[in-house]
Amino acid sequence: MIFIIGLLCQILSVTTGVDVPCAARFGDSGYVCVCNATYCDTLNYPSPPAGQFTHIFTSNHTPGFNSAQGPVGYHQNVLTDGEQYTTAIITVNTTEKFQKLKGIGGSFTDSFCLNMKNLSEAAGRNLLSSYFSSTGIEYKLGRVPIASSDFSTRTYTYDDTVGDTALKYFNLTEEDFLLKIPTIEAAKALSRHNLSLIGATWTSPSWTKTNKNFPPGYLQKEYYQYWAQYLIRFLDEYSKVGIDFWAVSAGNEPINPFIIGKMFDINSVLWMPMDHRKFVKDHLGPLLQASPHNTTKLITLDDARWYLLWWMDTVMRDPEVADYIDGVALHWYRDTQCPPDLLDQVFRQYNKFIIYTEACIIPRLDPGLTVDLGSWRRAEIYITDIIEVLNHWSVGFMDWNMALNTQGGPRYPPHGGTDSPIIVNASADEFYKNPMFYGLGHFSKFIAEGSYRVNSTSTLPAIKVLTTINPDGSTSVFLYNQGENNTNILINDINKRTAIRVNITARSMNTVVWW
Repeated sequence: MIFIIGLLCQILSVTTGVDVPCAARFGDSGYVCVCNATYCDTLNYPSPPAGQFTHIFTSNHTPGFNSAQGPVGYHQNVLTDGEQYTTAIITVNTTEKFQKLKGIGGSFTDSFCLNMKNLSEAAGRNLLSSYFSSTGIEYKLGRVPIASSDFSTRTYTYDDTVGDTALKYFNLTEEDFLLKIPTIEAAKALSRHNLSLIGATWTSPSWTKTNKNFPPGYLQKEYYQYWAQYLIRFLDEYSKVGIDFWAVSAGNEPINPFIIGKMFDINSVLWMPMDHRKFVKDHLGPLLQASPHNTTKLITLDDARWYLLWWMDTVMRDPEVADYIDGVALHWYRDTQCPPDLLDQVFRQYNKFIIYTEACIIPRLDPGLTVDLGSWRRAEIYITDIIEVLNHWSVGFMDWNMALNTQGGPRYPPHGGTDSPIIVNASADEFYKNPMFYGLGHFSKFIAEGSYRVNSTSTLPAIKVLTTINPDGSTSVFLYNQGENNTNILINDINKRTAIRVNITARSMNTVVWW
């Protein structure tokens, strides 16, 4: 009975097309939207309105998703004299197309799945629906840790039997069967899209490493073939339950431990790019191509932009290795310390797709509370980075944990934590959608797989802009006003000869969609 009641809002939203509003509550520094077993806010994808545009907006003072509609002018419009000094002009040229996009997503960590499971069935379904259903923000990507990550409750691999080079004792664990697999299956069932999954490894079994431990250590060269076979075996086992992967990464953050030093206590395999090149060329690349998973993309690096040029110049020096590698994965943590032009340079030089596979708020990005309920500042960090990296050839952007508890965990080793777009309060059987959730949702809702980034410019530096054309024939303009003033916007689509006028408030995120 409780489960049925919990779905009433979702059913009403789907059948009537009427959005369920945010149940706002003030948190630590701003508003969150509260969901439980019987209530959760929704956002339906708008139907193509004849001669109308849809404007979705979010700010610190307008929590959740808010929407308005307005008329599309079917001609190129010009500013009146009174508008000249109060309006930013956004020029859109849909004939100048750039990269084809995969979309936005998050990670199926043990911690996320456990936090969702700690809710009642109805509240947990509302949480998963918020990310994947047609009334949610419709994630299209999912990252899956291969065995444990730093957001697990323990350290484990699938083959901790010393010396088992034949993988005789390889087995998935309870975390796979009770947490990750059922959660991925439920997400796929909720989604009206193809959910593209990326598998990523943290550590090999400790007996294969130079330090004989789970924290950072090199993989011994005698185990390169074993480790490649291990990764293929993971793909085999998940495929048996009907879960296939769009891409696989050869290792999470292979360089970051060198920079952080002894404080980096996360499960990890260290790789120098020369050794990684040999591993891919002689072991993982050929084995993947000869396997039933030969359409699965192989991505490299999976670490900060700091290391991008050095890593790619070294790895791609061997043309045979370059043939095996399809793309390069990046994490956002040091994006502000190196220019986005590096992405342009690497894309043009090596013609490999770029995708961001991890992002979360750590103290260096925003000092203060580990979990800061209602922080609009943290939403803005996401918004600015997504606009930047998609404007510089990234095909997608993936958040880290989709939901954590009120301490920002669980995490292993069990100290510290991070913030998350959704925070679960299991004792109250409710969860809180932070502004980060809505910042991500603007992009994930209105960028479908197969969308293209197109050319767009803003006459006002404070207005950051990204524009896509989408498979359903719509155009989406994403506008972030980082300034302290409300601003009138004129969107001028020079190809459709349409003009759209909207007013966007100070420090707000806005999506304008038209057909």
